Amino acid sequence: MNAPETTAAPLYRASAMGSALLRMWRAWRILIPTIIINALLQALFILPNVTPGLNPAFIVLAVASFLGLVASFLLVTTALLVSTSGHVGIGPILASSAPRFLPLLAWSVGLLLAVLMGLILYVIPGLIILAATPYLLIAVVDGQRSPLAVNFRTIRARWGRWLITVALMGIVCFVVWFLSALNGFFITGAPGAFLGWLLAGLIASWLICTWVLIYRAVEDDGAPTTSDSGHSRR
Repeated sequence: MNAPETTAAPLYRASAMGSALLRMWRAWRILIPTIIINALLQALFILPNVTPGLNPAFIVLAVASFLGLVASFLLVTTALLVSTSGHVGIGPILASSAPRFLPLLAWSVGLLLAVLMGLILYVIPGLIILAATPYLLIAVVDGQRSPLAVNFRTIRARWGRWLITVALMGIVCFVVWFLSALNGFFITGAPGAFLGWLLAGLIASWLICTWVLIYRAVEDDGAPTTSDSGHSRR
């Protein structure tokens, strides 16, 4: 007699964002230190009180800040990808994420330039680019050979879920922006920046986890992948 076939529990049910709010803590060993360290670094970067502009000091601080954000995204996303199917250990996450830093940096710069160009042209194109690429950097971290194609394939597989999630995240981002502005009004300088980045890190981890759950769910549905990374389960 054949053994009964078992079905894996779904990664999310009615609400991907609701499930992500709970599931993200499976990666707490990476999330908490990464969010705190990034918040400290971002707060330290404003201490020199450099005037924004095309001057060497500001450019160096801006590049350092961007590199810190890319590294934080890499660690958090790697941990969240692993947390969907296994144990999240600090050593394995650091080892598996290191080779993905340069590809992620290159794609992040490209995406940033595209969004900035869209925002400069008429704002809306920049927002459309952001909304249309939620899985792009996740696919890069996951080691996909064609991350842009994987991004659009994942959207097409769950386009209704994508549309609802984009709308809900737009509301969340507006609320976070308002709270950050309020925080900056009452608590200025590095302490205010630290608190603001702590909040931003927690919210960003939640939102990233939401997209990761949908991304993994599409893989579980049998969508073909071209991943060469150990993160993928296919």
